[in-house]
Amino acid sequence: MNMIKKLNILLLSSLLLFSCKEERLDPTSVFQDLEVATNELDNYIEHQFTKDYNIAIVYKFVEAESDLDYNLSPASYESSVRMTKLLYYLGIAPYDEITGSKDFIRSYFPKLLNYIGSAGYRNNGTFVLGTAEGGVKVSLYLLNNLTEETGMDADFLNYYYFHTMHHEFAHILHQTRDYPASFKEITGAGYVADAWSDIYTGSSADALAAADGFVSPYASKEANEDFVETYSYYITLSPAQWEQRISQGGEEGKIIIETKLDIVRTYFQTVWDIDLDVLRDEILARQADLPNFDQTSLN
Repeated sequence: MNMIKKLNILLLSSLLLFSCKEERLDPTSVFQDLEVATNELDNYIEHQFTKDYNIAIVYKFVEAESDLDYNLSPASYESSVRMTKLLYYLGIAPYDEITGSKDFIRSYFPKLLNYIGSAGYRNNGTFVLGTAEGGVKVSLYLLNNLTEETGMDADFLNYYYFHTMHHEFAHILHQTRDYPASFKEITGAGYVADAWSDIYTGSSADALAAADGFVSPYASKEANEDFVETYSYYITLSPAQWEQRISQGGEEGKIIIETKLDIVRTYFQTVWDIDLDVLRDEILARQADLPNFDQTSLN
């Protein structure tokens, strides 16, 4: 064996010995559990929503929870605090009050709420105020428009947030236990799908929709949207506001909407043991007391 071969063998042997040498490993893992600091809002959500209702709220912008079809902005901390307080006050507590327990909300309310600071604008000029996914997640948009002033305006709150929240919640309820087929038969083939935003336009859009028997232009899209729009408008509007909305298109349209409301009212009473008038009274009483409601304290 020549000298070069001997050197190569010795080198290989030393490498093998080095590679196989047992070493004492540091028991401390290089993968550390990162402790994420929590703030007052996190603690409030945990106490008021997660523990009692198994509801999570995402208020810090998470791309995976957001619709990438839109150019979106995160919700501010201040607006997130206000929405979280108002959500409990106007969106959850009324159901607890009239049902006598937290069980109804705990069982059926969406388990994930996602806050978005801006609106999601569509190509047709309309914009998204809220979306629901699989009866589990609801995203609320335009939170950065929620301020000290707008937070005391019941009409503003209903238009931008709570009409949407009750609308999406009603979807979960009818998907759990469906409403009577007789509701769909009232309008029948008269639903217009995505053409609703082209048919009902301008300042007279609501009146035109009411004339055709729809509580809103969006209600004309299809029966499920018609059902939840009727529900959501009824429980968030005062009797005078409701009367004005359904009357603006004339008597024929008003009668159609009232017929639909009768089915919605009966459905909620018989299926969920919820009296819509009692629920509406509770919501309206809370709306009237908004000037006295503390929207920023998290104690």
